[in-house]
Amino acid sequence: MPKRKRRESLMLTSMMDMFTIILVFLLKMYSAEGSVLTNADNLVLPNSISKKKPKEVSLQVAVTGDMILVDNQPVAPTEDARRIPNDEPNPIVAKLEEKLAGCYAQEQEMVKMGALNQIMGKVVVQMDKNIEFDVLFKVMNTCGSVGYNKMNFAVMEREGGL
Repeated sequence: MPKRKRRESLMLTSMMDMFTIILVFLLKMYSAEGSVLTNADNLVLPNSISKKKPKEVSLQVAVTGDMILVDNQPVAPTEDARRIPNDEPNPIVAKLEEKLAGCYAQEQEMVKMGALNQIMGKVVVQMDKNIEFDVLFKVMNTCGSVGYNKMNFAVMEREGGL
């Protein structure tokens, strides 16, 4: 009696392993090369010759011509910062301070729960290149007063060096 041929089936386990490895590889490559920061609308960053790429960003503060945003959420009109007198010894943008204090409290909670080792206190500031320095100073002072003392500035890499 001749042997009956078994019907061969597709080996899905091996194929699933292969696709999982490819997927993980592609995700790692994307996260290593992908954009870490997202630009707010109507925001033109200043140019720089810096080659340093940003690392993981926990908090972003963006200042456009008409709005101050935290993680792309509108917080206060830029006019609020402009209205603060330049001779004010400790200029604070009230609505921005309130939002940042909430973010800082969330970081503290994450440390208590063990999700973070320590409070990072890092913020990336995205400032439109046409914004006045006094607005920049008031935003930086507000960030520092809440506890975000490690500030980095987002810039666009200038093509062709100097």
